[in-house]
Amino acid sequence: MTRPATTAELSLAEQLCPQFSWENAHVEEGGQFHTVLIANDQAVIRMARTEAASAQMPRILKLHELLAQQLDYPIPTALSPVVTRGTLSSVAMTFLPGAAHPPHHGDAKILRQLVADLAAVDLAGLSEYLSEPFAFRGPWTEQRVAESYNALPEELRQPSLAIWNQLEALEQVPPSLVHGDLAGHNMHWIDGKISGILDWDLAAAWDPALNTAYLSLWHGQDLIEQIAPDAEQAHRAQIWLGLMSLERLSDTVSRTDNPKLGKLLRKIGPRIINAAKAADSRGL
Repeated sequence: MTRPATTAELSLAEQLCPQFSWENAHVEEGGQFHTVLIANDQAVIRMARTEAASAQMPRILKLHELLAQQLDYPIPTALSPVVTRGTLSSVAMTFLPGAAHPPHHGDAKILRQLVADLAAVDLAGLSEYLSEPFAFRGPWTEQRVAESYNALPEELRQPSLAIWNQLEALEQVPPSLVHGDLAGHNMHWIDGKISGILDWDLAAAWDPALNTAYLSLWHGQDLIEQIAPDAEQAHRAQIWLGLMSLERLSDTVSRTDNPKLGKLLRKIGPRIINAAKAADSRGL
């Protein structure tokens, strides 16, 4: 969702980067933690939505800086100091051209190389700037599992238990860099090549199979075995797709705005079934 920038937002942009034009600026409101003001091909203004996002901004900017030194993919970095107005912080960052890849297909060779490049990142020096696993919605507590289980139709309860039973084993996988929300609008493409990777807010030291799972969710689950570096990671990526579906269910159950649970279950049901089959076919 986009809208025209307000007078206050334009004033903020002029303060942070007066050397660039901010005429006819618009604001992208799709981000969970930030909105982004865009007007030129040099800089964007990242504006925190909440006090919590404001508090995390210095950590995230440092992480972007360190990752830009290790990865060959363009990553946005800070162009200005962080400015706080009231309780919300903002910063100017480099503009990354391109747009999201069309969904449901993709070049498996490029995606496989991305997975390998993320796994090769040296985590030394990054640990204090990374998020914890499950940072977005929190870990799977007994209460959260029970609430989700009770919301499931009978035919999905046993398959879901088979997936939740894999959590302990997944936690034992040697970690590497996981973006946390890879693909979609967080990856920019130009002429079939990756032109930038954005929004590393949820990046964590975690199971590398998650990167394959995120990419397949956008580009096509039939590509899992082509994207994953080996059969074991392809297997775990299938299980993670089931866990992602259960994450969405948990989030929906916790809402109070009358969410369409039936529609969601029709969408995620096949993923849960496939993940349970993967879990049952070969224990981790």
